[in-house]
Amino acid sequence: MKVQIQYVADKGNLSRERLVMRVRKEVDIGDFILIRTGFEDDEVTTEVSNAFWFPYQQLRAGDLVVVYSKKGRSRIGPIDGAKAYFFYWGQESPLWDNEDVAPVLLYAPEWNSKAPQELRIPRIPASG
Repeated sequence: MKVQIQYVADKGNLSRERLVMRVRKEVDIGDFILIRTGFEDDEVTTEVSNAFWFPYQQLRAGDLVVVYSKKGRSRIGPIDGAKAYFFYWGQESPLWDNEDVAPVLLYAPEWNSKAPQELRIPRIPASG
């Protein structure tokens, strides 16, 4: 995978809690979605409770991606000699303070959507 989850720092402290990832190969981070899932019996579950879709931004190998659980404004800055991209999930409480949840990073370069008004069931004319 071109981006790898490294660790969560300051679990349970909303003002400092953050998930850190490292970019291994040049990539557009907008092709990724980070989800918070359940975790039991040493495996992630399909219980997705939160999702964060990254904005489109080209990143290089060695860059860091830091996702704070709290509210804030995205920015770019240096960390340990690397370029770091800071994102904010906008949560009101910590995301990673329990042992029954885990982060999963999905690579989703292709996707499909519809506008809400397009989701109506079409009327089928009555047959005579």
